[in-house]
Amino acid sequence: MHNPIQQLDGSTANGYTLLEMMAVVAIVAMMASMGAPLLQQQLARREVETVARRFIQHAQFARQAALLINGDRVQIMPIERQWSRGWKVIQVKIQPQPTALTEQVLLSQRDITPVEIDERGSGFAGPNGQQKQISFDAFGAAKSQSGGFVANRMVFRHQHARGIERHAILSSGGRWRLCDPSQDSRACR
Repeated sequence: MHNPIQQLDGSTANGYTLLEMMAVVAIVAMMASMGAPLLQQQLARREVETVARRFIQHAQFARQAALLINGDRVQIMPIERQWSRGWKVIQVKIQPQPTALTEQVLLSQRDITPVEIDERGSGFAGPNGQQKQISFDAFGAAKSQSGGFVANRMVFRHQHARGIERHAILSSGGRWRLCDPSQDSRACR
């Protein structure tokens, strides 16, 4: 409730008391403190979603590059054997000599913090725990290092909000899908 205030020239002005102003500030502060965790959770979801979508885009780029490059393999593989350090897309050029291979990095993604990739899964490792990677041949088929078709998943989690994760799933047909296990656990199987 505002109270009229008598000014020096005799006119009156309407204003609010200090107690009313403090009550408004307290209500605004309380609302902000309730909304901050929700905002942090929304930001964490967005970070995980962004990194997972970027991984899928880079894998699709690798597949397209394999279709366009004549005879060479294109691979997406972890940096320093750990997906959480990032990944790189490389072109493996096959030389005339059977033992001579050269690699050319086409694309890389290094810093994905605060997102981590769950390393407990196979992470696209070969059947004997070989090098983790996805190789695409000239037909765009995703294959393991031993030559078998690949169907697998990557699990992206936020480092500080453990309940927030996304699964990037590669089907045997080469299509990727992204799912949120907290929204639809059946789609993430």
